[in-house]
Amino acid sequence: MWWFSPQLSQSRLLFAGRLLAVIACLLPLALTSCGFHPLYGKDSYNATVQNDLASVEILPLKDRTGQLVHNALLTNFNPLGEPTKARYRLLTNVIVGESQQALRKDDTATRNRITYSVAFYLYENNAAVMTGSFSQMFSYDFLDQHYANVSADDDIHRRAAQSVADEIRNRVAAYFAKAAEVKAKSGSGH
Repeated sequence: MWWFSPQLSQSRLLFAGRLLAVIACLLPLALTSCGFHPLYGKDSYNATVQNDLASVEILPLKDRTGQLVHNALLTNFNPLGEPTKARYRLLTNVIVGESQQALRKDDTATRNRITYSVAFYLYENNAAVMTGSFSQMFSYDFLDQHYANVSADDDIHRRAAQSVADEIRNRVAAYFAKAAEVKAKSGSGH
């Protein structure tokens, strides 16, 4: 059978590799032509979006979980420090729920699931210009050592706070990018 020939299969692999390389090179061009812009990367944000993000005042949150989310938001929005003259204010509400799962025969849990329910509001001049909400779930296994469980719980809350802050930043950045695009189109007479 001709398709099992070693020389032929090597040439097919070579052809497939070249075809994949061409597709990989052309895919970003195709995506940019349809208006796709990545949110991450060195040149992913324009200066207007960066300036808008830096002009957001992050309002404080209550309790330890809120403090973790607040600090992650500060780092994501204002990496150079809090704005001296904020144009926007971000109010965030975080509700954390925990449930134990995977019960053993003696009714002790082997897994902890933590759910973060988040609502956020972006204000400009005391008017909400954007709102959003989402939920994220995180979990970890219980171990026999008490300190390991305390450490795992602390770690999951830190990672969850960063994940929540990343999601909020991405949504607000998308809002600012869309607003800048609309402003540019209306300013150019289209």
